[in-house]
Amino acid sequence: MTLLLTLRWTSTTLACLLALPALAEQPGGLITGNLGDQPLELTVVPEMSGATILGNYVDASIMAVRMDGDQSPVNLVLMLNGELPAPGEVALTIAFAREMGRNWNGDQDSLTLTLEDLAPRDGIVTLTGTITGQISGGPGAETLPVTFSFDARLEEHD
Repeated sequence: MTLLLTLRWTSTTLACLLALPALAEQPGGLITGNLGDQPLELTVVPEMSGATILGNYVDASIMAVRMDGDQSPVNLVLMLNGELPAPGEVALTIAFAREMGRNWNGDQDSLTLTLEDLAPRDGIVTLTGTITGQISGGPGAETLPVTFSFDARLEEHD
């Protein structure tokens, strides 16, 4: 009886462990950082994010949202494209839906992108890095410092 229970537990545990890499390769991820002194943590929306890689050229778009908190919902869109290892075009937009006019924008002129990992595998592109610099906007057309780290798994598009 003990042997049967041990074998059943072992096979169940093994099946769960084998499923972990498959779960890890699902689209999604997290973006964390600061807009000025305001911390933000947003979840990547897999249905609204994706990447295309053609040779050394990448075109990627990450949409992330935060639905809880006093200023929510908050949307963040990070787009990058260009030649690897350092894509030349970058755009970052942050919108606070509850407060019209609280949209913030930046591009490659005011932002620095550091890619730590960009790896396609089995239809999923792993994209990890940091974006720092300044973005402008908001109700007073201000400029604020921004630092965001992202760890995303994006569906690869042809």
